Amino acid sequence: MSEPLAQNFDAQNYARPNQNWICGHADEGNPCRLGPDARGRCRATAECKPLLETKPGERKGRWRCTRPGGACESGPLPDGTCCRPIAKCSPAPTLRLIRRRLTLAIIAGSCAGLLVLLGVPPWRARFINPGPLLQPHSGAAFAAMAATNHLKSDCGACHVAGNSGPNGMVSAALHAQPGIFDLKKLAFAPPAEPTAMDASCLTCHAGKNFHQAAAPVISCVFCHAEHRGPVMAATTDTQCDFCHGDPAKMEVSRTVPVIHHFATDHPQFRFIAEGWRDPDTLKFDHELHLTGADIPRLPDGRKLDCGFCHQPDASGAYMAPVNFERNCRVCHFLQFDPQTPQLTLPHGSVEFVSAFLHSLPEQYARLAAREKVEDANGFVETKLAGLRTQFGSGVELERRVFFSTATFGPEAQIGTINGMTRAIFPGCAYCHEVKTSSVGSPEITKPMTPERWLADAKFSHAAHANIACEQCHDALHSRETADIILPAKETCEACHSPKGGVVDTCAECHVFHHLPDGMTHDEGLMTRE
Repeated sequence: MSEPLAQNFDAQNYARPNQNWICGHADEGNPCRLGPDARGRCRATAECKPLLETKPGERKGRWRCTRPGGACESGPLPDGTCCRPIAKCSPAPTLRLIRRRLTLAIIAGSCAGLLVLLGVPPWRARFINPGPLLQPHSGAAFAAMAATNHLKSDCGACHVAGNSGPNGMVSAALHAQPGIFDLKKLAFAPPAEPTAMDASCLTCHAGKNFHQAAAPVISCVFCHAEHRGPVMAATTDTQCDFCHGDPAKMEVSRTVPVIHHFATDHPQFRFIAEGWRDPDTLKFDHELHLTGADIPRLPDGRKLDCGFCHQPDASGAYMAPVNFERNCRVCHFLQFDPQTPQLTLPHGSVEFVSAFLHSLPEQYARLAAREKVEDANGFVETKLAGLRTQFGSGVELERRVFFSTATFGPEAQIGTINGMTRAIFPGCAYCHEVKTSSVGSPEITKPMTPERWLADAKFSHAAHANIACEQCHDALHSRETADIILPAKETCEACHSPKGGVVDTCAECHVFHHLPDGMTHDEGLMTRE
């Protein structure tokens, strides 16, 4: 483009550069100074705009060329137009305009798509609802519970803003924290940051507490995602690592180390690391009962084993408490009169035992009636005389019943051979802690056998039914009641590890929520003891 073309207008005709269009003359060297208008039309006309000059005394005047750089040779035409017109060009849109048009097209397309998806009933349901609800959050049972507690049972129970109409949804979006335009906070917001949805969760799940007081506040939906099917997806190690794999977060708890996986950096179980001991006062020797030569066979001829005393409970997950009548009396008959094995002491109450001993004449009389003894009175007198011969008095018999720990009697000599004879019976003190109370009567400490040592852990014996008891519980080398014969971490790791091939996720054994007093975890469910 020539210099006159580039300088085609004077200063009064200069316009602000158009940011949306580029002059088509730019490919000739320089664009014209006026440039395209707002709609992209070329505004080029001529190289100048002639000026009419009228001298004093003249009526018509003359047109003067105003071209920058000097007048042209021909000058203006008689009608006052420039004799050198500029050819029109085709202005090109700028990148700014292209970007704006593309943005508007995307917005328009999105709005149109949303109107279609939200306007047609079948599509609307599939678009709004990304998946089926959990079973506890749907169905007649949930609706009945919600009605009883005056709660909503539809989507509005959780999505409060969703039932507030377009104005309510827009208002909720504009007042959300962080705001919809706070891109920096949105980009770097922690994934577990609590949201308004958590308030809806706590409407029903008010008893769900964090497992430690120092634990950071975690959003419910960070671990419990809805609309994933009728069963809630299991918690993953990634969710646990959010805290337990972060040294900065775990620094608040000096007692819990950073843990990533069970098979790598999980610490030894606490009952081993801290040397816990069973405080139960009941005297029991596992090794003696499993390997002792004097342990009698069971009624069916079997040798005593773990499974005879330790039976699974109704759920199959844990073991039912050992019971004297069911598990112990088969060997410990509680006989006190060797000549009358049919008559045995009651178990479980000091008062019952004492009352039984004080009513021995009546007890023998009842036995005589059951055995259909002809001379019942003579039978009773004979039995009582035998007891007086062995123990001297009823007081001594009662003392022996409660306080004797002897299993062998006094030394006996037959000819030149000395030997130990078995005691007539071992007393309560053989197994129990027996004390003398302030009123002089015996007092037996009640056995306190913990049913579960790791109360906050999940475990199921049913899932380990194909594993021998001794593989996890070293009962064959336990001689003291204080021994806690649970497996060490290495025993569990042999299976629960990538090498063992059994799942070893955190959620396999642990749960997050700390339950209130009186509650215990049972296969991940909350059940009262």
